[in-house]
Parts: sequence; structure tokens; C-alpha cells
Amino acid sequence: MNLQEKPRYLTKSRFKLALECPTKLYYSKPSNEYFDKNQNNDFLQALADGGNQVGEIAKFKYHPNPVGDAITVETLDYEQSVDETNVKLAVPGRVVVAEAALLHTSFFVRVDILIRDEASKTIEIIEVKSKSVTEKTISARFQNAKGQFDSAWLPYLYDVTFQAEVARLVFPAYQIRAKLLLLDAVVPCEKDGVHQLFQITAKKQPGSAKPRVQIHTPPQLTLADIGSLDFLREVEVSGIVADLRTRPINNAAHIPDKYRENLTTFMNWAGEIQMNGSKPFHGVSKACRNCQFRAGAQESKRSGLHECWQLALNQGLLQGGANVEDREIPLSIDLWGGATGAQSMADTVLSQGRAFLADIAEEDILPRKAHNGPGMSPFERRMAQIHASQGKGQELLLDTDRLSEMDEWQWPLHMIDFETSAPALPFFKTMKPFETLAFQFSHHVMEKQVNGSVGIRHANQWISTEAGRFPSIEFVRALRKALMPDGKLRGTVFRYHNHENTVLRSLRNVILRAGLEFVPDTKDLIDFIDLITKATGDEVKEIGEFVGERPMVDLHRLIQEGYYSKQAGGSISLKFMLPAVLKDAQEVANLYRKSGLYGAGLTVESLNFHGPVGHTWLQADKGDDPYKTLPGIFGAEHAVLNDMLMRLAGDDDEDGAINQGGLAMTAYNYTQFKDLSTFERKSIEQALLRYCELDTLAMVMLVQGLMELRGIPLKLFSWSS
Repeated sequence: MNLQEKPRYLTKSRFKLALECPTKLYYSKPSNEYFDKNQNNDFLQALADGGNQVGEIAKFKYHPNPVGDAITVETLDYEQSVDETNVKLAVPGRVVVAEAALLHTSFFVRVDILIRDEASKTIEIIEVKSKSVTEKTISARFQNAKGQFDSAWLPYLYDVTFQAEVARLVFPAYQIRAKLLLLDAVVPCEKDGVHQLFQITAKKQPGSAKPRVQIHTPPQLTLADIGSLDFLREVEVSGIVADLRTRPINNAAHIPDKYRENLTTFMNWAGEIQMNGSKPFHGVSKACRNCQFRAGAQESKRSGLHECWQLALNQGLLQGGANVEDREIPLSIDLWGGATGAQSMADTVLSQGRAFLADIAEEDILPRKAHNGPGMSPFERRMAQIHASQGKGQELLLDTDRLSEMDEWQWPLHMIDFETSAPALPFFKTMKPFETLAFQFSHHVMEKQVNGSVGIRHANQWISTEAGRFPSIEFVRALRKALMPDGKLRGTVFRYHNHENTVLRSLRNVILRAGLEFVPDTKDLIDFIDLITKATGDEVKEIGEFVGERPMVDLHRLIQEGYYSKQAGGSISLKFMLPAVLKDAQEVANLYRKSGLYGAGLTVESLNFHGPVGHTWLQADKGDDPYKTLPGIFGAEHAVLNDMLMRLAGDDDEDGAINQGGLAMTAYNYTQFKDLSTFERKSIEQALLRYCELDTLAMVMLVQGLMELRGIPLKLFSWSS
């Protein structure tokens, strides 16, 4: 280690990394210069998940005046923070310290809330998480039906166990009590605008390009200003911690057996790796599919994942003939993994030692059961992707029988897309943690003209970015008016994947809960929702199977079963399918390369793009990707924020969320702070309107592309020659 470099202790975040994969400890060291897609997005992540705000409000649950009495250790310096913690703990009696710093040999933790009670000789370690919990989960001790700790909860449980173990080493004379502070899924907030009291800011740190996320809390704020904190649920987990301390670590990949024996053994090993800067490597697994240290072909920094692949090849763990240094070559874990249930395709192909997509053999992935559903089977999609990587097979596949459904659609065709948020810290009174807020929709219409041609227009949109305005019920009201202006639904409504259906079923409950006093048109809104949706998930258990008379058509399912494109690289998300179909359907692509086609007052009407030539969606210098033709949400003056925001939106899109889902949610959460300037709020709103307009236009383009590929002549469209 460089003598000028400060020690890099095994902290909470690095302990978590080590559990995921010990090699990540090496890749995460900045001086090693590896690409990290999670780097520097703390501010935007805080906007997205609200975890920092929950952490700040939690202080009021344990101290009457946490700001005024300065219970928080603010400094980030290791030694200074430990000294400051010790000063606060020197006060006799019961002491509450937030962000308490504990250091023992190679271990360093910042405890969200530490309570030292001298009389009872106890230390409470309280880990605050912006994660909702139910009584059922607590009663089950975070275990599943098999009696194993639920994989979704295990990282949190290990986190607090690690902290408790460090506290035990630092305070040997005290009994350590470990607790999680979570968000109760069924308890509503008692006041409007609680989140306004904890504003998120990003403060530049001296000598660092990385801004530090801070929560600005009014110094005079008291618990009376906040109201009841019953939605913060404290869960005692000391028994679970005692269990995890001694049991073998069996859940994590890439850890040698001798270091899995118990928590202490693993901690000591991980701490040594962290301090000496070595690069451990102990195999690859399905966890590699989500590795944040994978760099693309155009990225100048090193790619940790590709280095692991080379090591696996060198050790004979994987076999393959391609050059791993060529980042354009798809790896075996890039195989589409949808429609597999509990089975992991990545696990399956790695167990066969396949390094690259082209190495996968048909027998590796043969399904146990024959496909009896409509259209192209998941196995056929996967084999098409494999054949494409081998330089054989077809560029695209169409299941004409499955796509014949298009001939039965009732016109006009309505494309809708929603933007929503589910804040951890509720924005409004009576809201529960993570309850859905619907703040925006876009609506494109494809309609047949009298002369037999097809017209396309951006027909409707709605957005609410005003701070303090509850949007969801007005959202449903505006959507109903857009789709049923005269009270009747004419045509077919389309969505891309499950989001729109899930949101409307959720808002149905919001409307019923509000009651007739606040929503006099309740019956109209409920009837509208029931008309175009179907019950899913837990709702089916409550009310049984329910499908509306005119349910939305899911284009995602149609694509999965009816259309494969080599250009999409195995993905079915609209983010990848849009540029793919525009490469496969050249006539449609040529339409959207035209200047003067799309815009207000032009052939294809727009609500947000103005000017005599409108907007050109396919531009060669933007890689013919329509999304890349739009400016950043936060404006050119915030280039760094925009770059982070695009990374936050992410590429791992197999849930079917459209490209900018995370982006829009984050930007909306930013608008809900009242001190945002009118200019900045309006700029964000206009940017969101343009992005959401593209989301529904993308669905139009996709349908047009499928029509072209099926041989439907584009002369049907009114602007074609």
C-alpha cells in the first residue's frame, strides 16, 4: 500500500461487496481504474429510493431533538469520525449517536443509530433500511417456506450482523442488541409533505469529484412537526444475528469453503483482502450477470467481468474459442433468461462450462417440458440468439400465426405509457410507504382515415410536477377522458409489459379508499379501470380471476411470442426492441429519418415538438437511436447529473420497463421539493413530456415495423409516397 494512501478498511459497503463477490473488493478500488456503473450516482439514487431521507427521519424516533443537539457524526475522515464518536459516548447515561464510527483492526463501520445505555450495559445497533416489511415477514423471521433466510432479506441481515460483530469487538463489556428499522407496509403517514422537511442535496467534497449526498433538515425541527412515526417499524434481530454469526455462509458465490465456516472467519479473510489490495478469484456464477464492473466496448476503463472470464478460461472453469478481450462478443450469461420460472439460464450454461454465447449447445438448454403456449417458445428465442452469435440462422424470426392477432385488433389503436413513483417516505397524508403515485401519461393514436390510410398523432398527455399536489386520482380521471372522451371506449388499448395494468389496479384501491366524499365520480373511474385491466398477483387470491371486457393488449408478450431480432441482442425490452425493429423494417426507419414529418402542425402531430421542421427521430450521428436524440432531463448545465441519471435508468431491463422509467421517477421526485425554482421545475416537466411522448411513439413504431415485416404495405400510412 502506498504510504500516502489512507487505509481502506472493510466497511459496511465493502463487506456487502465481499459477500456478493470478493473479487469486487479489488475492482472497487479507484486507483485500479475499473469501470463501475454504480459510481457517483449516490445523489440520484437518494432521489430514487429515499433511503437517505428515511435515515434522517429515523433519528427523531430515538431522540427528541437530533438536529439541535447534533447527535450525528458528520465528518467522513476515518480517524476523526472515531474520535468524534468517542467524544459523544463520553457523556454519562443514555447516549444516542447517529452515524457512529466504530473501528477495530481492519473493520470500520458507520452505525446508522447507536444507543449506549450505561446503566444496563447495552449497546443498540440500529440499521435503518428504506425497505417495506409486513407482519407476515417479521413473524417468519425473514425466512421462506423452506425455513431458509429469504434471499431478498439476507443482505440486510448480514449487514446488521457485521455491524453487531464489530460493536462486540469494540465494546466487549456491553451486551449488543441488533435491530432493523424498516418501513411498515400497512401504516399510513399522518401528515402531508413530510418529505419536504428532509431535502436532498449534493455537496461537492474538497479534492473529490464525487458529491456527497446530504439531507438538509431545519435546525428547529421537532417530532411534533413530523407527526407519528408509526410507519417506521423497529424489528429486534439479535437472535437472527446470533444465528448468522455461527452458521456457515452458504448463500454467496465465489467464496472458498474454508472461509465460509462462520462470519468471523469470512470477516477476517475479507478484511485482509481489503487491506492488502490483493485480487482474489474463485470462479464465476450467475451473479456475474449483474456485475457492475462490466465495461462496454467503447469504455476506456478496465472491465472487471472480462478479466474474471479470462481467469476462468485460464483455470479451465470455462471453455470457449472467442477472444475475451473483444467486449463486443456476447458472453454465455447474455443468453435471454426470461420465462424460466425459478431456473437461471446463466446458472445452466455456466454449469456446462460455456464461456461465450456461441459456445452454448442445444442440449445445454433443452426445456424439461414441451411448449404448449402460443407463438414462439422461449427455447426457440434462445436458440435464435445463439445461432445469431454463431453467424448462422436468420436475422429475424416471425411467428406469423401469433402475429395474426394484429388482424383482429379493433381500430383506432391507443398506445399508452405511465410514469410513476413509489417513494419510501410518503409525499402525502394517508399514503403508505412505497405506495404508487401516478404522475404522468402519454397517449398516441393510430387511426384509419376515410381514404383507407392510417393517421398517427400524439393525442393526449398529462403530467403533475407541482410539489404538494396529489396526482393519482386526477391522473385516472384524465386518462379516462383521453381514452373515452364521450364515455365509450372505441378501439384497442396497448401497453408494453405489466406496469400499466399493475398501476391501474393499485390506483383502483386508492380511489375506493378515498371515498365518494372526495371522489364523486368513483363509479366512473372504477368502471373504467375494470374495463381495461385484469387482476394479477395477490389480488387474484382476494377476488379470484378477473379480466375486463376490453383488456389492454400487451405488446411485450406479442413480441416475446411473435418476433425475434438479432439486433436486440436477446432482450425484449422496448429500449432494445425499438432500434432493432427500425433496423429490420427499413421503410419505417426511412419515414422517421425525414425532416418535417413529426411535430406540431406536421403530418404526424406532436404535443411537445415545435418548429417548422419538427423533430427527426433517426439521426446517423446518434446511432439511429431515437432516445439519444433527446436532451438530458436536467438541462445542458447539469451534464454530470444527466450522465448519472442515464446510468441510473440502467440497461438491465428484462422486467420490460421502458428505457426511461427510472429516469422519470427520479426527476419527478426531484420536483417534489418546494424550493425548486419555477424555471427548473418547468424545464424538467418539459423534458419529461418529451421522453414520455417518445415512449408511446416507440410503441407506434414497433407496430408499424411489425406491419412492414408482415408485408402490410406502408402506402396505408398517409405520409408515405
